[in-house]
Amino acid sequence: MKVLRSVRFNILLGLLITVASAIGTLLPQVGDAPEKVTAYQTAHPFWYKLFDLANFFDLYHSWWFMGALGLMAFDVVVCKLMRKPPDHGLVALPPESTDERKLEHLAQKDAALRTKPYQAAFASPLASPDAAGAAKTFLGGRGYAISHDLSASGGETFVATKHAPQRWGSYVAHIALVVILLGALVKGLFGFVEMVPVLEGRSRGMQNKPGWEVFVDKFTIEYYDGTMNAKRFASELRVEKNGVEIGKKTIIVNDPLDIGGVRFYQASYGAGGMFRSVTLKVGKQLVQMPMRTPEPIAGTPFKVQADVMMPNFTINQGQADTASLDLKNPAIKLSFSVGPHKTAPVWLLQNEPDVSFAEDADGNLSQAGKPPFQIAAIDPVLFSGIQVAYDPGFKLVLVGAIMWLVGMIALFYLHRRRLWLVVEPEGDGSRVSVGGWSSRGESEFSREFESLMESLRRPLKAEDEDFKVTRNPLAEVSQK
Repeated sequence: MKVLRSVRFNILLGLLITVASAIGTLLPQVGDAPEKVTAYQTAHPFWYKLFDLANFFDLYHSWWFMGALGLMAFDVVVCKLMRKPPDHGLVALPPESTDERKLEHLAQKDAALRTKPYQAAFASPLASPDAAGAAKTFLGGRGYAISHDLSASGGETFVATKHAPQRWGSYVAHIALVVILLGALVKGLFGFVEMVPVLEGRSRGMQNKPGWEVFVDKFTIEYYDGTMNAKRFASELRVEKNGVEIGKKTIIVNDPLDIGGVRFYQASYGAGGMFRSVTLKVGKQLVQMPMRTPEPIAGTPFKVQADVMMPNFTINQGQADTASLDLKNPAIKLSFSVGPHKTAPVWLLQNEPDVSFAEDADGNLSQAGKPPFQIAAIDPVLFSGIQVAYDPGFKLVLVGAIMWLVGMIALFYLHRRRLWLVVEPEGDGSRVSVGGWSSRGESEFSREFESLMESLRRPLKAEDEDFKVTRNPLAEVSQK
């Protein structure tokens, strides 16, 4: 317990969680982008093996990260919410002052008031009951709540408090931190994030929800004029569980389908090597070819066949490849045949009609001359990248965030003040002694306390010349 309650341990634990979160942000995660994890593995095999040993690619579900969050929550409870007196914890808040029992006995009032950081005393011509009543009325009008109203030996003692909820701010903030950490633990243990790429018109099963099938009945995309930059893309989504439809919606970015807390987001889109048809311009005629289906060229003995599409054509180590799944530079692999004889394949680029590449039997490319035919149109089969997320800890985190905000507002925007007043008979009138405490700095409350005492003297009709306000340098400013 001593280690858990040490400041150094808390700092190290918080630093560990912070660094781990940064790593999880910088490295791709299998739940968010499995294809990027695969690409990282290919590009950096050594570092991939090293990082994978520490579960860096599924960091937020790793046993050690979950353990760190749980330990942080436990540590907050041990360090703050279960402290020994004078801070008793959540259920039994500490008394407002360790000296309030002394104030119950007017004979000990001087010793009690001397423990307060700010002090004042003056005489009033009013009898002590009238003076006490006038002081209560005045302080109540200034926003002070009156409590601990005690009477003894013909005098009266009471405590006035302003902005009392401020003392709860630290408790609420620490409880909020525990709630947020518990929400993160619940998400890590029972939640998931899964990418489900689905070709248009097809379906794909989910890994984290056995029996759930995701259908993309139609995928539409709109581009900005003159560009291949997507302006809007949407999926007509349908979800079935064991063959029974449980949800259906056309989803776009930031407008997901929600099924019992499982949310289906429109996250991405792309093109693989599949297409419905390619239209080839040969002279003045157009030849439309379904994928891998030979089509005759009218007026010639040739047939032409389109086999593969690269959505963003590039050459990698001498062979055809795609730089991404975006349709930025689509290319089609064609072959021509006459009877049983088939020519070597050739690659045509839709955006660069004067460029072509011949492919040999090993897949190696060489630049060919300007082709006598061009790609007029491509109708690609796009896939919709559906991100499925389930976060059962979201409500806990939301409640914790609101509690944290409330705690911080109470802690930093409320200025808690306390006044201890002792009113006792003195001759025909009364003697008023005041002790003060503030949760803020000394100089700020010194001015406020002096102004308050000057104002308090008026309803008490105090005109004595020996009135003074003093500051006790030996008193603990942190006294409650």
